[in-house]
Amino acid sequence: MTRTPHNDEPAQVVLSAQSPADAEAVFSTLRSCFDSDRAAGDTAHDEPKQPGHPTVWTETFETSEVRGEVRPSVGLAATVTADLQGSHLAVDRLRDVLTRAFSVRTEGTVSGDQEVELQIVLESAGES
Repeated sequence: MTRTPHNDEPAQVVLSAQSPADAEAVFSTLRSCFDSDRAAGDTAHDEPKQPGHPTVWTETFETSEVRGEVRPSVGLAATVTADLQGSHLAVDRLRDVLTRAFSVRTEGTVSGDQEVELQIVLESAGES
């Protein structure tokens, strides 16, 4: 039996942000370089606040091909925490794009054989 190489490199990005505008700034940066599971025009928006629960946004990106140039960040009003989950290669590609658009600080990482989870904090470039 012949196996076809599997070229998909999906990775999930989970953002915790103070505002939907900040979440959308991060997601739109990633969408400029990767395909997403979101339909065109589907952007981060406000959800009813639940006391004691942070607001999070989730999007999955196909990272097997990096396209286009990383657009400079429009700036963030506050820090954004991002959890990147996927293969080592997929997470590295996401982190590379985010590092070119924002100031990035690594908070923690959990690594396995096939997947890695990386938590980073994003700020507007030049603020850290």
